Order: sequence, then structure tokens, then C-alpha cells
Amino acid sequence: MLKEEFLNEMKNLGGIDYEAFVRAMQETPEISIKLNRRKLTDPTDIGYDDPEPVIWCRSGHYLSSRPIFTLNPLLHAGAFYVQDASSMIYEPIVEELSNRGLLPSAPLVLDLCAAPGGKTTSMINALPDGSFIVANEVMPQRVKILAENLQKWGYPDILVTSSPTSKFGALPASFDLIAVDAPCSGEGMMRKDEEAGRQWCPNLVKQCSTLQRQILSDAIAALRPGGILIYSTCTFNRQEDEENVEWMADTHGLEPIDLELPMEWGIIKQINSDLPALRFMPHATRGEGLFVAVVRKPGVTESRSHAKTIADIKKKTRVILDGIPKTIAKGKMEIPASQWALSTRFPIDDYQSAELDLDTALGYLRHEAITLPSNVGKGFVVVKYKGFPLGFVKNIGSRANNLYPSEWRIYNSSLRSQQVSEKNRQ
Repeated sequence: MLKEEFLNEMKNLGGIDYEAFVRAMQETPEISIKLNRRKLTDPTDIGYDDPEPVIWCRSGHYLSSRPIFTLNPLLHAGAFYVQDASSMIYEPIVEELSNRGLLPSAPLVLDLCAAPGGKTTSMINALPDGSFIVANEVMPQRVKILAENLQKWGYPDILVTSSPTSKFGALPASFDLIAVDAPCSGEGMMRKDEEAGRQWCPNLVKQCSTLQRQILSDAIAALRPGGILIYSTCTFNRQEDEENVEWMADTHGLEPIDLELPMEWGIIKQINSDLPALRFMPHATRGEGLFVAVVRKPGVTESRSHAKTIADIKKKTRVILDGIPKTIAKGKMEIPASQWALSTRFPIDDYQSAELDLDTALGYLRHEAITLPSNVGKGFVVVKYKGFPLGFVKNIGSRANNLYPSEWRIYNSSLRSQQVSEKNRQ
């Protein structure tokens, strides 16, 4: 049930069909997934019936109903990611910026508020190999999920950190592209998340706007002259949206970029502002609420050495993950890391491998010992499902000891528990 005060705010917002908006807010949210373009291109390979394309993102697809994603091993293989379709706009935005020559051929990218990783993986989908991604999340529990999701996605040139944004603002201005998907009042999530509706109040909007400007100030400081900043929120009010874009332009001199996306996508433009921005509204687009604006820092400078900037980051921030590990310590030995099997650069032909059926694959993901076919040799073996690596086991003949990360294991639990777990990872 939406609060009357919120509805009055939306009625006064202007620029939208209010009655259509209210009807849409009572509808069931869409279910959508995004393919990992470095691992999979055909959505039918995932095993869900009749996937329907998301018109603004060639990697995105709607599903007609919500399955238990946790019980599909291809999710854990990083072949796809469960994500709201609106948020997939990051992928075509980065593609468009690259096509216009507004990004270098292999940019240094910072996702400043990255958990759980949906927008980070969208940018990775759009960026060429050689790009380097720093994904930061200050909240300790959320950064664990971020690191897990990015390792499964498999792009190896990543650094996951967990530091206040001020740590990045204190670095030299070096990043070619910075994404700020800012903490917000969550108005755009209200039909998907009842708690977002319950916690909403005008004071929350004000608090979020203040926090967003603090984060944006740090992001702007870290952005090199000529660099690009993508700002987004999952909320509707102008205070957190258009007014913050106007503040970046007036206070910091940032130059808004008009993306000129196809009209048939149905994306609403900015409201009561001359500065270009995008608004995903549930009555106009098939997805949840999202506001996005792209701005450029004035000036021109050559990109700073990635290696030097990354070294500075490692010294001044709390590093959670430095690339995808190839080995892990077990006693006095180094053994293959299951995370390495998920990398898009994993040399699978260097290892013996075994294909698993669904039940055995789920047993492996539950961190159980499994049994491999008798023709599989002893030693370290890559286990696969539908040809996609899941990780390593050590085959001793009578059984195969499970080397899947214990903290990633899935559990036999109720449908509700699985859905809550999945929600936290999206």
C-alpha cells in the first residue's frame, strides 16, 4: 500500500501520466535476466522457456515467470545474472559512449557503490578486454556478495574494495569512467520491495540527497579531466534526480551528455530541467523505476597509467579481492581455486574435466562430495554443467573431494528462503 503523502508528491511531480503510473505501481514486477556476453549468447541455452528480448539491452531477456534461479547451475557458473531490466541500461550507455569516442579503448573504470554487482557486470559486458574495473562497496556484508558475483562473472581485471568514497576522492584524478548508483529513497522499488514503501518519508529523501552529493563530490574528484560519470538512482523525486544533475553542472562545471536513445524504447526524459537525463517509469517501460544521467568533466588529459592508479588504490583502500585467484592455500600446498575455473581466461584444455548431470551439479554446489565416472582420472578435475565450468574437485577414485568455496554453497531450503537469498544477490 503506497503512502498517500508519496502519491501526492508523484501527482505534483508533473511530466508523467499520473493515473497510468498509479495503475502500474499495483502490477506484478517483470522478471528479467542478463547474459554474460563472454560466456553465453543464446538465451535458450539457459533452460527457460520463451525468453523475450529487453529492447534496450541485447544481453537482456524477460521471463514469463520466476523460476528458482538458485537451482540452475548456470547461474553459479556466471552464464547469466538476475537483474531488473531498467538497470541493464548501463550496458547500452557504455556502448554508446565508446562508439562516440568518449572513452579510451581500454578505460579505467570505478563503480563507487557497486554491490551487488548488477551494474558492474553490465559495464563489463560492454567494455573491451584490457579495461580495468574497480568495484567498491562500503558495507561489509554487501561487499562479500559483490566479490562473489564478480568472480562468477569471470572478468579477471577487477579489484574489489570496501572503503568510504572519500578514500577515492583523495586519489589523483585518474578514472576514465565512474559509475555512481547512489543510495537513495528507493521510490522506484516500491512495487518490488514493500519495505521501500514503508520506510519512505520526505525526510529520507532529504537525507539521501545530502549523502548523494557527498558521494558525487568524491567521484568528481577522482574523475580525470575529460572523464565520464554515470549517475543513477532507483527513485522518482527531482530532489535526488534532476536537482543533483543541476548541482553537478552548476557547482562542479560538469557537462551533461544527451544520449539520444531510440524513441521506441519508451524511456521518459528529464522532468522540469534543461539538462538531459533518462527516467524509467513502470507505466512507460517494462522494469522498475530508475533515473540515469551522464555527465562529462571538462578538460582533456591523457589517461594516467592504470598500474600506478591501481597501486595507489591498493595502498589507500581496503582491498577485498585482487583479480580472480588461481590457487588457494591448503595446508602447505597450493591447489587450484574453483574461482579460477569461472574466469573468462581459464585454460580449460590444460585440465581434465567431467560433465555433471543436474542432481550431481547441485550436490557439488551444496559442497557435498560427489562421485565422478570411472573413466575420469585421479587428481584435480574441472567439473562442468552443460559445458560450463563450475569449479574443481580432487578425484580420489571412490569419491571426489569438493573444492567449491564453502561460503558460496547453496542449501536445501524452502522456496521462500531461496527467494530471499536470490533477492540479496541481485
